[in-house]
Amino acid sequence: MKYAVLGALWLSFMLPLHAQPDPDRRDERMRAFRVAVFTEVLRLTPEEAQGFWPVYNEYLENREKMLESLRPQKQVDAMTDGEVEDAIKRHFEIRQRELDMEKELFQRLRRVLPSRKLVRMPLAERTFRERLVDRLQEARERRQERWERAPRRN
Repeated sequence: MKYAVLGALWLSFMLPLHAQPDPDRRDERMRAFRVAVFTEVLRLTPEEAQGFWPVYNEYLENREKMLESLRPQKQVDAMTDGEVEDAIKRHFEIRQRELDMEKELFQRLRRVLPSRKLVRMPLAERTFRERLVDRLQEARERRQERWERAPRRN
């Protein structure tokens, strides 16, 4: 009896953990999806892709680190007027750095991609975001449908 109770408790704790999506797997699927969309929109050849992805991935990594520093440490309502002014100033400094990083990205990619493909980069990024949002909405709808079809306990 004691083992049955312990087993039930163990299952009640472990099953929700197992149901959580693996962040590494999710990140890998996101990267693969990005590669597919960019390859399609930019029409990358295997040789171009070989030069493109290391440069672009480095840009994404640096951009993410920079944007993370933009996130406020406090809620705006808890900030003093001076802290709010500093946050506004920091916001524009970071946006300028983001623009500088994008210019550098394009300069580096000019060595690997023709200009006709480079000019399609904003389209590739927008297409990726739109398709990602669509996939997330579809997944949410599927989860909702499964939840609605699940048998109810009274």
